[in-house]
Amino acid sequence: MSELYSQSEVLSVSQVTRTIKSLIERHFPEIWVRGEISNFVRAASGHCYFSLKDDSSQARCVLFRSRMVAADFEIANGIEVELLATPSMFEKRGEFQLIAQSIRKSGLGRLFALYEEQKIKFSAEGLFDASKKKPLPRFPRKIGVVTSKDAAALRDVCKTLADRAPGVPVIIYHSPVQGVGAGKKLADAVSLAGERLEVDVLIICRGGGSLEDLWEFNSEELVRAIAGCPIPVVSGVGHETDTTLVDFVSDYRAPTPTAAASAAVYSVNDVNLELQRLLGGLVKKVKGKIDVRQQHLDYLNRRLIHPGKRNALYGVELNRLATRMNGLVHRLLRRQEFRVTTAGVKLRRARPDGARSLELIQDWQKRIHRGMVATLNQFQGRLSGLNSSLSHLDPEHVLSRGYAIVRNKKGDILRSTKLIAIDDQVTVQLHDGELEAWVAAKRSRAS
Repeated sequence: MSELYSQSEVLSVSQVTRTIKSLIERHFPEIWVRGEISNFVRAASGHCYFSLKDDSSQARCVLFRSRMVAADFEIANGIEVELLATPSMFEKRGEFQLIAQSIRKSGLGRLFALYEEQKIKFSAEGLFDASKKKPLPRFPRKIGVVTSKDAAALRDVCKTLADRAPGVPVIIYHSPVQGVGAGKKLADAVSLAGERLEVDVLIICRGGGSLEDLWEFNSEELVRAIAGCPIPVVSGVGHETDTTLVDFVSDYRAPTPTAAASAAVYSVNDVNLELQRLLGGLVKKVKGKIDVRQQHLDYLNRRLIHPGKRNALYGVELNRLATRMNGLVHRLLRRQEFRVTTAGVKLRRARPDGARSLELIQDWQKRIHRGMVATLNQFQGRLSGLNSSLSHLDPEHVLSRGYAIVRNKKGDILRSTKLIAIDDQVTVQLHDGELEAWVAAKRSRAS
């Protein structure tokens, strides 16, 4: 206090209690305290207030609602407990109090110490190594369950297995799951399953309980039996907050027996959905491949056009153009006739020269006829020229004029003397057949 305030300074009660609280919380870490509960009260908020006493002293304690979840027993007056608490002070009443972080029944500290000792021992031996975990089979043919035949957990496991994989048989390896000697019997059941090798995955389970209830699942015999079991083991012991050494040595740890059953087998519905998804993807890929190949085939078909067919296409195009031209000519004639008719009306109104008009009409008809004939002749000439060009490009036509095609033994066409050596065999293709020949000499023409 002398370091914080001067001797002449007058402090308020709040300052004193606040300073004492600060000193207590600063200098005292969390500590374990043992005592008997008295004056226990559960407030409407869910927080618990009580005194922790022994033969000569007592201290006020508070256990907040959020910390109550970890308690696995009913808190009441007269129970001897151990608190992991933080020393503090309630400023408004100036009372020293312990703020509980965790609570357990007195005597469990020895079990916790033994649990931690065994855990360190087995971990040092490598029994908990992740590299030693065996993978669970995806579709087990038989499933074994190590538990008591009267346990409620067994009913939950069997129901879950029946719902998820109704065709998979279940073999029960009965053993007590609580009480002195249960750990040895559980180990014998695991060893029996490992000797018979009649199941593909083994579930070891029981329902929730206190640390004492679950203590046999920390048995050294059981831990070593699971470590040496050739069958993948799934642990489902207690509730999600319960942890035993079996959870560490098993190949897969599930938070509850029901979750262990779910982890051991795939659901039939999930498998069906996965198969449907894979089938849909396969069908989509196959259809995509077919569509791509069909498009490529269509592309090749468009490119493979025979010269005769191409000539026929030109003929169709020519007919289309001729039809279009005839339509244009008829429309032109109709317009001219309309103009002539209109002009005739005007001429009649103006007393035109009828003979002259007739001559003009006849002249227009002749000019139109000549234009139409000339256009037809022009398209006919283009068609004849295209037919002639196609006939000149025909290789058979070229060969008939005395040319030849020379190929080497591989069938490649020779276009240069550099591609053939003397004494090489060649094939000479003529208009009416082929000749087999050998090169006696070769002469290159100067470029």
